[in-house]
Amino acid sequence: MRALSSYAAVIALGLAALGIAALKLLGGADWTPLALFAAALIVTELVEDADRIRTREPSAFESFRVTSALHIAAAVVLGPWSAALLAGASALGVRRLRDRSLGTVSFEAATVTLATLAGGYAFLAVGGHTGKIELLADLGPVAAVALVYLTIRTALLQVVAGREAFQPDVAAGAGEAALGASVALFATGHPWNLVALVPVALVVHVAYTRLARVRRETLQALETFANIVDERDPSTYQHSIRVARSVDRLARSLGLPFSDIDRLRWAARLHDLGKVAVDASLLRKEGRLDGAEWAAMRRHPRLSARLMQRFEFAAGQARAVEFHHERYDGQGYYGIEGSALPLASHFLIVADSFDAMTTDRPFRPALSREEALAEIERNSGTQFHPTVARAFVALERGHDAAALLTSQELAELRDAAIPYRLPVIPGARDLRDRPELIAIGGVTLALVAGAFGQLEVVYAGAMVGLVGLLLYVKRRTRVARLTQAMLDAVGGTQNREASFDGLTSVLERACGATWSALIDWEEDGLGGTVSRERGTDGPHLAVLTSWLVREAESGEKLLSAGGFELQHEGVVVALPLRRENSALVGFLVLAVPRRLPGQVELALAEAADELALALADRPQSRAIASQTAPQTVHAAN
Repeated sequence: MRALSSYAAVIALGLAALGIAALKLLGGADWTPLALFAAALIVTELVEDADRIRTREPSAFESFRVTSALHIAAAVVLGPWSAALLAGASALGVRRLRDRSLGTVSFEAATVTLATLAGGYAFLAVGGHTGKIELLADLGPVAAVALVYLTIRTALLQVVAGREAFQPDVAAGAGEAALGASVALFATGHPWNLVALVPVALVVHVAYTRLARVRRETLQALETFANIVDERDPSTYQHSIRVARSVDRLARSLGLPFSDIDRLRWAARLHDLGKVAVDASLLRKEGRLDGAEWAAMRRHPRLSARLMQRFEFAAGQARAVEFHHERYDGQGYYGIEGSALPLASHFLIVADSFDAMTTDRPFRPALSREEALAEIERNSGTQFHPTVARAFVALERGHDAAALLTSQELAELRDAAIPYRLPVIPGARDLRDRPELIAIGGVTLALVAGAFGQLEVVYAGAMVGLVGLLLYVKRRTRVARLTQAMLDAVGGTQNREASFDGLTSVLERACGATWSALIDWEEDGLGGTVSRERGTDGPHLAVLTSWLVREAESGEKLLSAGGFELQHEGVVVALPLRRENSALVGFLVLAVPRRLPGQVELALAEAADELALALADRPQSRAIASQTAPQTVHAAN
């Protein structure tokens, strides 16, 4: 109810602002820039909106819009009220023509109206003047209009309409602000200068459209792949579709943000991709599986995760898909404790098990819906997450799942839905590790200042550039010394274990590593064994192996993960070990208290080939000891 009232309030405020803006326009206006901006907005709305159909992709908003740049430019050139009128009226008229619901269109039009109005007043408040813009002097006002516009638009669309956490797309916002400032700069010279920017806007739009189309086609290909996997076994026909539908209903009933619902739905849709590597005869076998057959079956969750990890928009749910045959008590395929599983895994586990129990399988007949729900209740807290299981059972019995949970339980579920990969925000540490950026920045500042005759700034920029250059030389010297120390540690012996001990001693001094291990990788790329280790403060082997499976084929010379992902304090770093034929045969893994110093990362990357030859062993075929057969056969398929 509160969400609906907020939704209605935004529409009311937006429509009121449109009415006031229309009345103000009757008092007189410069019709040439007004007409040109109106034409530009109508055309861009027509072109862009066709590609904004919601495809329910497993990703957050990626909202670069040329229309947003025009709204920002209009606020600068025309003033708050005229710009707000054009933004709202063009959105309302064009989007309604596409037969979209009046409520949705009204909210979107109100959003851009209020955002443009607020942005225009922010421009004036910081010292800007309507219809005038000068570089450097007006950087503050231009930044203000862009920041206020983008913040309000994002907050209303994500938080009010989408029930999302406030997660602005910084890259898209910066692009919109830059394009908007360019349009404003051209238009203030003469309104007809806008025509010169038409090709630029078209190129930007075409590039984004092609990117969106490629991603959409890739998703459709993956979905077709999932259908083919389901069709290999008549008993699992449309299995992933039913699981996705169940997960979607459960997530909606609990009030999760729409973007999280979409990610969960796609994780469910693609969770069995790895079964493409399982012999179809095993899927259709009527009797129980023997040890070798279970080992083959247990490979499919990790293979599914490996496939999904290769696609950026699906990689966020690869971890959840890999664990969809785990148990809350830690007795699943890979022995991962329930507390270490992402929330999406618990949704997949209960929905996948329910569908498996209620469909006929070669080795047993289907249970009735009520029998399956009773089985879920009986295994709540052992096989299934107790809160998720209770909500699922309630929903399937026709009750309001959210009403049966406490506010604390709902809050825990919604908080747990936050993606475990948080955006990395550059900071001072990044500048310290990349002194060449300081040097380049200083030189650039000096050149720009020289163009405007600011000699003091030229000197300051030159000094910054010189400091950056000196820091770069110092850093390269330290990298060279550390690289040589590591090569010396492994070059004086043909003994693999001695090379490992010598190398880890060097790294312990360089970065304070508290644990290190040499892992031999299996030929199928789905597991490995620890052949040697130093220290005892390492991550759980099953969790570590899971991470390595997903990241092994990333192409990175050095893999790194935070403690949250691996349920371990500090940072874990892995150096892939490859032989001359590029075959991956192992990893050197380190646990360190904090992110590796930049010189250590560079030294490891530069010495990677030599270290791999010294430490790599032949590929191993032994399975990880922690992989045990599941205790509930009915939930396995």
